[in-house]
Amino acid sequence: MVLKRVGFTFLFLITFTLVFSYLSINDKPVSAQVFEFQEDDYFDVDGENTGSSTNTNEDAYSNTNDDENANTNDEEEDDSSEKNPSKKQKKGYENDDEPNYGMSGDVQKYYVQKYDLNGKFLGGFGSRGNGDGQFLHAHNIAVDSNGNIYVTDEQRMDVQKFDSKGNFLLSWGAPADQNLFSHKMEDVNVDKEGNVWVVNWGPGKLMKFDPNGKLLMTIGKKGSGPGEFNRLWGVAFDSDNNIYTSEKYAYRIQKFDPEGNYIKQFGEYGEGNGQFRHLHAVSIDSKDNVYVNDEDNGAVTKFTKDGKFITNWGSVGKNEGQFDEPHGIDFDSQGNVYVTDTQNNRIQVFTPDGQYLKSIGKRGSAPGEFLLIHDIDIDDNDIIHVLDSRDAHPNKINWLLQSKF
Repeated sequence: MVLKRVGFTFLFLITFTLVFSYLSINDKPVSAQVFEFQEDDYFDVDGENTGSSTNTNEDAYSNTNDDENANTNDEEEDDSSEKNPSKKQKKGYENDDEPNYGMSGDVQKYYVQKYDLNGKFLGGFGSRGNGDGQFLHAHNIAVDSNGNIYVTDEQRMDVQKFDSKGNFLLSWGAPADQNLFSHKMEDVNVDKEGNVWVVNWGPGKLMKFDPNGKLLMTIGKKGSGPGEFNRLWGVAFDSDNNIYTSEKYAYRIQKFDPEGNYIKQFGEYGEGNGQFRHLHAVSIDSKDNVYVNDEDNGAVTKFTKDGKFITNWGSVGKNEGQFDEPHGIDFDSQGNVYVTDTQNNRIQVFTPDGQYLKSIGKRGSAPGEFLLIHDIDIDDNDIIHVLDSRDAHPNKINWLLQSKF
């Protein structure tokens, strides 16, 4: 019996040593790879293009009812402060289990989905690939007053424009202009004049384009001073076309005039009123109130346009009124607040003062379901446009095993 135990222990040690040695000599140790994947948040960790370029835009709108470019050698983000939280430190979660996102079949379809205010699925478009109207890591969505839809894609490094029916119109960025965007793109939004603003957070730039992709203005650079950006994420506009930006690692909202001149900032690191731990979207309602999503605090915070704290609500969790990584935020014509609850794969709806009303969607790959809901934009006709990144973030453990064995 003793010999069997010794033999089993010896066999286990030999197996562990061989596996560890194999992983260590292939690129990087396990811990380094997992950390890199968590921090960069990208589908294409090794730089390989896993998407297919042979598909065509066969999903054209389906309806069930009928300056300095940031390359892959980007400088480190200005996030060296010991305050900078890891995604695994979300208050209220001891175990942050992540769902296993599929990467084949129908889960690759319907990156852009439409709903009415009751959550009825109206249709969707977009499949995985490099072609026109396809996506690799679709990240954010915006709709202009004419119903045109704009989508940023981190891996393709471009902005694609569609009409209201989902027909591809044009794109700008890579591959035609490889130096326009980095692979670190985030929010896209449309101002009152119809100009399209894109967050290019790699080099810390906020970029203004006309509706056809002509660059009009660039604001900012990497840094934490006034007018600089430390992990810029969101952009929004008030009724005077003043510009508001959110920064993950500066824990603040900055306000600029329409010409891009710095006006003021508000917010700081923490868990109290008007404080943040991991900022995502910023959005402004018809009364010029400013709403901000905080991923790690699991909260929505509301301010006046001058930065005065009004209220907040939410905590980390899976129940009604709780969030697991709230990302996008927008409003219907009645002023109700719609929040994309990313890891819970649903949209939660609240009154302007934070009272829970209902949820839309659940996890799944069928129409009306989500695999990685990311952003939301509600047009003037109260049609909800949702961006579901679908297969952009495969399960980290599965990714690690598939890449090594």
